Amino acid sequence: MNGPILKGKKVILRPMSLKDAANFVRWFNDETVTRFLGRQNTGITLNQEKAYIKKIGNNKEQIIWSIDTKDGVHIGSTDLHSLNLVNKKTDWGIIIGDKNYWNQGYGQDTLKTVMKYCFNTLKLNRFGLSVYEGNAAGIKCYSKCGLKKEGVKRQSIYRYGKYWDEIIMSMLKSEYKLLKNK
Repeated sequence: MNGPILKGKKVILRPMSLKDAANFVRWFNDETVTRFLGRQNTGITLNQEKAYIKKIGNNKEQIIWSIDTKDGVHIGSTDLHSLNLVNKKTDWGIIIGDKNYWNQGYGQDTLKTVMKYCFNTLKLNRFGLSVYEGNAAGIKCYSKCGLKKEGVKRQSIYRYGKYWDEIIMSMLKSEYKLLKNK
């Protein structure tokens, strides 16, 4: 489902729209952009992406947003998946597809904005994510935002001729409250 509009310091998270499809096709067909995503470059088409965007509103276990800069430039997307309101937990994902905006704090601001929504509005207890061992920038970002490494799925993905570990990171509501009070 589409989430509400959320505003961070650098980003605006808004419902995904069909006008975003061309950007996603370009990004998802760029191996540099997708190298740390859970799926490999699939040769996605504009029609496939438009069909995906049309059906996202039907999934009650996912909230998805497009990421815009404060200036209105569409640079990526972020989502909550495996959202479980009974057990008060979710997993999170992000893609900053526009490489012009890499390493400038947009991912960190997106993460902080989404965590605030999860803990304060949705009243979740656990916020988690998976990151592949080679994604040093992602691991650094998530750690800076206060997520803790809780485990490793050893050699869980095969990419580029080798197996990679998947690192599981999370934050609990009690940790988030402590972080906010610092």
